[in-house]
Amino acid sequence: MRLSGAVLCLIAAVPVRAGVPAKAKPGARITLPAVAASTAAFAYSSTSPLTVDGVLAHFERIDAAMVSLSARFSQSMTMAETGVTSRVEGTVAYKKADRLRIEHLLPERQTVVSDGKDIWIHRHDRQQVVQSALADWKKADPAVANLMEFGSYGRMLKAYDVSLDTSAAHPALVLTPKAADASGRDFSMRLSLDPKTLFPENTDLKVGSLTVRTAFSTLRFNPILDDKSFVFTPPADADVFRDFKPPKFEP
Repeated sequence: MRLSGAVLCLIAAVPVRAGVPAKAKPGARITLPAVAASTAAFAYSSTSPLTVDGVLAHFERIDAAMVSLSARFSQSMTMAETGVTSRVEGTVAYKKADRLRIEHLLPERQTVVSDGKDIWIHRHDRQQVVQSALADWKKADPAVANLMEFGSYGRMLKAYDVSLDTSAAHPALVLTPKAADASGRDFSMRLSLDPKTLFPENTDLKVGSLTVRTAFSTLRFNPILDDKSFVFTPPADADVFRDFKPPKFEP
């Protein structure tokens, strides 16, 4: 079961060693990269009534055309059983295949970088860096695997039973597990679609006691992203924890 978008909050919860003095640093100004010259392949231009098959076909065209993506995001996460809530805001940049950079701007500055092999998490104020194998993160937290599939929404739709809701201002897809894959846990995912591109602009996810709402803005298809953005070198004064084994996510 894939949990779309949850990684943005869940990575923020990586346990780190206590007792390291926090040193406040000025927040860096984060700018999104320049957009590529043509994004025509991502526009939805059909005048026919919207259907699930039509959305799936358009997603497959997007998947084939997408090389990279960047956006601003805000995300809230709530665990109903414990009452724990969190909210993060920042930017995300993705480049095929499996390259990812997340900059948390609020509530604290944090950088997450994947080069496709390793994933690095830098908590700036705590001067701490955690390094793990990306494969370990994917095994422990299905949300990581899903976030690496920004360019594979067509394939994701085929893994679920999908219905279309056109009752709201923007159309939405409602995803539930296929009967053969149902685990008995409460699970639903709602993808609110941008009418111009049909790309998910808001995601509402519920699995077990976890509720995650993610909103994307300033979404850019195929921006020019420097490969160096997906290479991370720990600061010389940071405490670095290598080969960290992430705890398995249990909603």
